[in-house]
Amino acid sequence: MKKTISPTEFIDRVIKLNEKGQPWRLAPYQRKVLELAFKRKPNGALVYRQIVISDVKKSGKTFLSACLALWWSFITPNSEVIISANDREQAISRVFKTMCDLIEKNPALEQECEVYSNSISMNNGTTILAISSDYKGAAGSRHSLAVFDELWGAEGEAARRLFDELTPPPSEFSSWQLITSYAGFSGESNLLEEIYKRGVQGKRIDENLEAYKADDLFMYWSHSGRQPWLMGKEGEEYYQSQQRILRPNQFQRLHRNEWVNSESAFISPEVYAACVVDGHPDLSGSLFIGVDAAVRKDNAAIICLKYADDSDQLVLADYKIWKPLPGQPINLEASVEFYLRRVYSNPNSHIEKILVDPYQMARSVQTLQAACLPIEEYNQTQGNLTEATEALYAAFINRNLRLYHAADLRQHCLNAVSVETPRGIRLSKQKTANKIDAAVALSFAVLAAIRGGKPPPLNDAGRDDDKPFKQGWDARYDWSYRN
Repeated sequence: MKKTISPTEFIDRVIKLNEKGQPWRLAPYQRKVLELAFKRKPNGALVYRQIVISDVKKSGKTFLSACLALWWSFITPNSEVIISANDREQAISRVFKTMCDLIEKNPALEQECEVYSNSISMNNGTTILAISSDYKGAAGSRHSLAVFDELWGAEGEAARRLFDELTPPPSEFSSWQLITSYAGFSGESNLLEEIYKRGVQGKRIDENLEAYKADDLFMYWSHSGRQPWLMGKEGEEYYQSQQRILRPNQFQRLHRNEWVNSESAFISPEVYAACVVDGHPDLSGSLFIGVDAAVRKDNAAIICLKYADDSDQLVLADYKIWKPLPGQPINLEASVEFYLRRVYSNPNSHIEKILVDPYQMARSVQTLQAACLPIEEYNQTQGNLTEATEALYAAFINRNLRLYHAADLRQHCLNAVSVETPRGIRLSKQKTANKIDAAVALSFAVLAAIRGGKPPPLNDAGRDDDKPFKQGWDARYDWSYRN
């Protein structure tokens, strides 16, 4: 093949099947983008040494990136092509995996190379190497192409250093970078955001496509889906479904390719209202309880859930929020412990599981465990908070919760914001005054119920009636705080 073959010519002639082994063609807008991006100078070198292709989700960015990396590898002998994973993958990039699948499905590709676990050797002497984001050996590489997929997830100093190491080296003729990604989080995805700002501050070069140039940077940054499956009735139904599932800022980031803040409202008032039904506290049945305890600055909260008799929905059985007063911290023994013992002694209820953050309740947990309450420590680590938050969010979005009218519980849930992390979302608050303790306790209770599953009715399961509970224990305390 001639070195001057264009990427569209190569793709049309060589990559006839996609990674699933199905026939495919470039979309018209993709052909135009590639035509604009891969212009050459009189000496044959590429005009642009940094090419950004940013499209909405499900537009085939990763697939196109794999095609372009294969094209360059075939027409550039005795070089290196480096495929980098982002911070959030910490593994072999999806681009590299797609390249391997394309080679397997297309005989014209397969006969020209050998595929290994993290590299591909071309017959023309070029090596394709897949590296993780913490790769330490990038310095001194002789790559003519470095590919970064979903650069929005590249965060921190290590990612910046890797990106800097993989800038186009002057020793390699017409070396360049390929970046494919959708938008990230303002103030966090700094590396991509800097490139984006540089691009939009440049010159727009096509009236129909969002294509820009700024010196040796070419950037295509689309805000709407142009693939057939993202348009018409099929596209409308897909986006309607995504709007029901995703939080608003995530929908804007993924499907409108717009920059958003990592913090956003956890749920809207409309989502909360959709889960509210007429009802009142009812502690009968099998209970799953979440506890978020505090003593001075925050509130202490308990949420009791149970499964509905007629479905797998979770029903609010009862809740309690305690607020500290100036100079009067919350007495956990007289509040949280007392409440849990009271519920445990109720002949019409059975506690299946209690999840509690032990930070303020180490002594209480030991005391209640000694009394044989089924209490389990659940530390508020990032991983645990993410698991509980996502369980609660799914319960709200899928309307798997039945809540009765409770103004303070509602306020705690609406005060909460969701923070994006590499593992998912976790609950947080924007201001110290915005209490979210009941929302955290609710997330623990939901998670306990999901883990435990719907238990059989108490009269069928057989209930342990001789609990090791001292009769008259609660007589030592004034139960009036309960009202």
